[in-house]
Amino acid sequence: GGAGALTGALVHRLRARGGTLHCGRRVERVLVRDRRAVGVRTADGETVTARRAVLADVSVPALYGGLVPPADLPDQVLADLRRFQWDFATFKVDWALDGPVPWRCEAAARAGTVHLADGLDELTRFAAQIAMRQVPDRPFSLFGQMTTTDPTRSPSGTESAWAYTHVPHDIRADAGDEGITGSWDTRERELMADRVERHVERFAPGFRALVRARRVLAPPALQAMDANLEGGAINGGTTAMHQQLVFRPVPGTGRPETPVAGLFLASAGAHPGGGVHGAPGANAARAALRQHRFAGLARVQRALTRRDRAGDRC
Repeated sequence: GGAGALTGALVHRLRARGGTLHCGRRVERVLVRDRRAVGVRTADGETVTARRAVLADVSVPALYGGLVPPADLPDQVLADLRRFQWDFATFKVDWALDGPVPWRCEAAARAGTVHLADGLDELTRFAAQIAMRQVPDRPFSLFGQMTTTDPTRSPSGTESAWAYTHVPHDIRADAGDEGITGSWDTRERELMADRVERHVERFAPGFRALVRARRVLAPPALQAMDANLEGGAINGGTTAMHQQLVFRPVPGTGRPETPVAGLFLASAGAHPGGGVHGAPGANAARAALRQHRFAGLARVQRALTRRDRAGDRC
């Protein structure tokens, strides 16, 4: 049933434990009192209080200085945010295919995801073109075969597939000499989708003849579908060394905890970054639970201390 089945299982578990889920309601502010997150306010004016914690699964710029006002953040965090760097923009194509992908490499036909590049030299060339703010002429792609992984995804004998590649946020030139500028109008979307298909065809001759339909998602479309994907950046920020480990998302914040007590960063902006592992959210949940347990132990310790002092006075 696709990734939706995983989401459905998580929602079922939440509700089985008494949780509630509200969709389609935008949070516009994290409420902070005495440097502690105490709830959120929605765009329709409702206040939702938080007894234990607020977990924010949003991009770093959307949280710091957006949902959390600058006045509630340390000056150093605000200064570091000015150097925050997004990962590359993303261009994606979805396909309905009339048959399995005709890979030259037999093993690729059994893989859920195939990485398409003609060796390390071509990967280096691709990365260099993006660094020079050029749209790559041979777009290294991740290619997903959904029906191969899950036969319920499309009718028997067909394939549901997708591929995505990366492009610069600020395009200065087109290495493919087709005049793609980054406006991502209909012409540019179709040109880039054709380029991605030609790249697949290099490794799977006859691929394009199998395409029954396709959906093209350029960077603006990805951002419109999810505002956290700034310019189609799907990783929550670059994972280069200067923004990884203890430097993610900014120096000194390599944990789910934020400068606001009770507020935890649960998105790909937190370590270890984007992926299908769900690690940032899991880390944030564990950190919130751990904080709550420690707070409970501290209250017990204070109560015992007060009792002991009272006993001494007696």
